[in-house]
Amino acid sequence: MKKLMLISLLFCISTIPIASQTVSEWMFHIRGTDEYMYANKHTLKTGKDPYDDNFLWMIEAMNNEAVRIRNKQTGEYLQLGDNGHVRLMPMSDSQDQSFIWSYAGFTHDHMTNCGWFTLSNSEGDKDSYLVAQNGGIYYLPVDRNTEFKAHWTPVRKNSAGLPFVLSPNEVIESSFLGERKAIALSEGEIVSNYHGTNHWKLSRDISAFPRFTAKGNMLVPALYNMALEEMLQDVRTDSTYMAGALWPDTWTRDAVYSIYFSYSWIMPEVSRRTLEKQTLKNPSEALQDTGSGGSYPISTDRVVWAIAAWEYYLVTGDKIWLQEAYEGLRNTALKDLHVAFDSNVNLFKGETCSMDWRTHTYPNWFTNVNIGESFSCGTNALHFFLYRFLTNAGSILKVPAEERELWSGVSEKLKKGMNEHFWNEEKGLFECYLYPEILGYVSSQRVGCMSNGLAAILGVASSEQVGKVVQNSPMYAYGAAVLYPSIPDDFAYHNKSIWPVWQTPLMYAAKSSGNSVVTEHLMKSLIRQSALFLTHKENLTYDTGYDRNTALNSDRQLWSVASYISMVYRVLFGMELTMEGIHFNPVLPAWVGTEIKLEHFKYRDAVLNITVKGEGTKIASLIVNGKKKNTSYILPAGAKGIYDIVIAVTKENESNEKINRVPAGPHNCWSPIEPVIRLENKYIHWTMQPGVTYRLKGMGVDKEVQSPYNLQKEKPGYYSVCAVDEQGIESDLSNPVLYTSYERRYEAEDFTETVFIKTDEKGYSGNGYVKDYSVNPANLSIAIDIPETGDYVIRFTGANGHGPHNTFCTIRSLFLDEKDCGTIILEAYGDWEEWTQSNHIVLRSLSAGKHTLSLKINPEGKGFDNNMSFNKENLNDWLIDYLTVVRL
Repeated sequence: MKKLMLISLLFCISTIPIASQTVSEWMFHIRGTDEYMYANKHTLKTGKDPYDDNFLWMIEAMNNEAVRIRNKQTGEYLQLGDNGHVRLMPMSDSQDQSFIWSYAGFTHDHMTNCGWFTLSNSEGDKDSYLVAQNGGIYYLPVDRNTEFKAHWTPVRKNSAGLPFVLSPNEVIESSFLGERKAIALSEGEIVSNYHGTNHWKLSRDISAFPRFTAKGNMLVPALYNMALEEMLQDVRTDSTYMAGALWPDTWTRDAVYSIYFSYSWIMPEVSRRTLEKQTLKNPSEALQDTGSGGSYPISTDRVVWAIAAWEYYLVTGDKIWLQEAYEGLRNTALKDLHVAFDSNVNLFKGETCSMDWRTHTYPNWFTNVNIGESFSCGTNALHFFLYRFLTNAGSILKVPAEERELWSGVSEKLKKGMNEHFWNEEKGLFECYLYPEILGYVSSQRVGCMSNGLAAILGVASSEQVGKVVQNSPMYAYGAAVLYPSIPDDFAYHNKSIWPVWQTPLMYAAKSSGNSVVTEHLMKSLIRQSALFLTHKENLTYDTGYDRNTALNSDRQLWSVASYISMVYRVLFGMELTMEGIHFNPVLPAWVGTEIKLEHFKYRDAVLNITVKGEGTKIASLIVNGKKKNTSYILPAGAKGIYDIVIAVTKENESNEKINRVPAGPHNCWSPIEPVIRLENKYIHWTMQPGVTYRLKGMGVDKEVQSPYNLQKEKPGYYSVCAVDEQGIESDLSNPVLYTSYERRYEAEDFTETVFIKTDEKGYSGNGYVKDYSVNPANLSIAIDIPETGDYVIRFTGANGHGPHNTFCTIRSLFLDEKDCGTIILEAYGDWEEWTQSNHIVLRSLSAGKHTLSLKINPEGKGFDNNMSFNKENLNDWLIDYLTVVRL
C-alpha cells in the first residue's frame, strides 16, 4: 500500500506551475558514424547535419528507466516492427511494448564505452540493439561492447534553461529518461522515481549535529540530513573516514577535501585521527595515495593535507596540533623541493589533482612517467597553499625567520610561475597543465573547474582574476565542466563528467566574488543530483546528468557528502573561519526560502543559533544576542556561551553577474582528436582529417604545417602536432618524435660490479641488466662522452615489476660529476619484463668531453628518495637496462 502511495505522489503531484516546468528536446548521435537519427516520414534515416525538427526527439517516461521516443516533427513514436524493422508509427495502445525502449550504459568492465548507451526493446530478440547501418536504423544482433554503430549519445538541444526545476519540496526534470522527479515528504524522507520508485528515510541519530531548517522548504534540509547520515556511514571502525560505499579504505585526498569542506567543523576528532593516519613516520610527511604508476612523485598532490590541517587549527585553535602538522608538512615541503620542483618555470611536477590515477585524461601517448614530468595547475595551487600554511604556522609557532623566509619565497615563486604559465588572459581562465620540459613547457588548451576553483580560493588569483574565473568557467546544464573541451575519443569518468567535489571550490569562489548566478547554478546542481539519486554520488555524466554510465561511481562518496554540508554552512549561512573567528556572508536565494535556521552549531567554547532572513547576498542588518552589530562582524575565536545571531539579507542594487553556459556532447564541446605522427627519413607524417588544420609544436616552434613535413627546417629536438578546428579549439598534442643528430646508448651492465649484473628476466638489451634494490643499491655510475658542447637529454630504460599501482614508484637522485642534477623516476608497471622509459632530464650547456652520471638513493640521509612504501614494504626497486643520451 505504501509503495502505491509513493508512486501516486511521484506521478500525480506537482507543486510546480506548468508554465515554470522545463521541456527537453534531444538528438541521438551515433558513435560509429558521427551521424544523427532522423525521421523521414515513417522511416528512420541517419544524417550528419541536423537541420530541422525531424532530428529532434521528445522522451516520455515509463516505469523504471524505460522510455517512449517521439519525433517532434511527425509526432510519431519509435516502434520495433517485425524482422528487425524499426519504424515511426502513431501510438494507439499505451501498453504496446513495441514502443517501449530501454537504455543500457556500460560499467568498469568495459569502461572505454562509458558515456555511450545502447537501446533495446523488450519485444526484440536477446542481444539485439538499435543499430545504424547503411543510412538506416535497424534492430540487429550485435556485440554491444564492440559495435560502435549501436552506441548512442542523447544530445540536448534547443533548451536554453536548465532541464530541471526546483520547488520548495521537489525536483522535476525533463531528462533523457523523460520526466523524473523527487519529492521530500518531510525533512527525513524523500522519494524519487529516477531509477523507478525509490525511497530514502532517515535511520541514523543525527541529533548531535547542527540542525538546519528552511521555512516552507523540506527538500534542502532533507538532503542535509541525508548528508549527515551518510557522513556517519562513512566512518570506519577505526574512527577514520572511508572514501565511500565502494571505497572502504581511507584515502588522503578524499578525506582531506572532506575535512576541509566541512567535517573538521562538526567531527573534529574523527578528522584529526584521519589526518594522523594519512601521515608517514620517521620522518613524518604527508602520505600520497596509491595511484598512477606507483604514486609519489608521479602524483604530488598529497600537499592537499595542508588545507585540512589549517582548517582543523582554525576550528580548534590547538597549537599542539599545529606544531605536529608543521613538522610533517615541513618535511613534505623540503622533500618536494628536492624531488619535484623545476626552477625553470617555478612550478612543481605531478599529476592533475582532479584527474588522478587515470592516464585517459591526458593525451593517449602519455605514460605515467610523462604525467609525473608534467605540471598541473590545481596541484600547484595546493603546493602554493602549503607554503602559505608553513609561513603562517611558522609565525604562530615562532620558528626561525630564515625558515619562514624560505617558505614565503617559494610561495612567491609559485604564484608568479602559475600566473605566467597557466593563466590565459584571452580565456580569463587558468589552463589545466603544462607538457614536460622536453616539449618546451607548452600549455594544454583544456581548462577545468577544480584547477580554477583552487587557484581562486587559495590565493593564487587576484580578485580581478577570481571574477573572470567564475564568469568564464564552462558550465553545463548539470554542473561545472571537470575538463573542457572534452576529449572526444575517450570515456566518461573525469572526462565528460561532473563531480560535486571538483565544482565545490568554484562554488566558494563564485560566492566570494559576489556572482550569485554561478553560485546558485552550482548549488542547484548539488541539490538536483542528490535528490534524484537519493544519495550524494561520486560523479555523473556531463550531458545527461546520469549516475550509472561513468567508469566508477560510488554512493555516499565522502567528499560529495561533505560538499553538500559545506554548501549549507559556507554558502547559505556564509560562515568563513579565520584566525580571528567566524565571518558571515550568507547567500539566500528565493527558491530556498525567506528564512533559514542553523541551531546548536558548536565553535570552540561557543554555541551558535543562526537565523538568516530575506533574499539575496547583501547583509542589511546583523544582530547578536539582541544587539545590532556592524555587517562585517566577526564572532571572536575566544567567544563563550550561547550566541543568537540574526542576519537580514537583501538583493544587491545592480548586478553584472555572468555565467558561461555551454552545451554538452559531440559537436558541442569536443576537441578534435589528437593526431598520431611518425618520423620517416626526417619527415613527419600523419593522416590529415577534413575540417581541421594542424600546428607543429616543440623547441619554441608553434606554426601551421601539413603532412608530410620536413623537420630539417627545424633545430634538433622533440616535436608534436596538434589538430585545430574551425573554432580554434586545439586537440591534445600528438605523440612526440625525436629529431636529432646525436643519440647514444650506454649499457648499464658495462659500468658496475658483477654482483649487480643479472640475466633472469627477458627482453633486456646487451648482456644483462643491473639490479638496483633499495635494500642493496647498486649506486651505478656511468661514464659518458659528449661530442660537443650543447643541450642534451638523458633517460634510463628499466623495469619496475612492483605494482602496477600502489606506492612503488622508483626514485633515485641523479648526479652529474658529483653534483645533484635531478631526480630519476620509473613507474611501477607490475611486470619485471616490461622495459619502460624513465623521465627525461635536460642538461643545459653540457660541455664537450667526459662526464660521470651517478644514481644514488638518499645521499643526503634525509629520505628524499623514499617512495610512499617506506613505512611498510619499502619497495623502491628497479632493473636498469641502459642509459640514452640525446643531443637537442
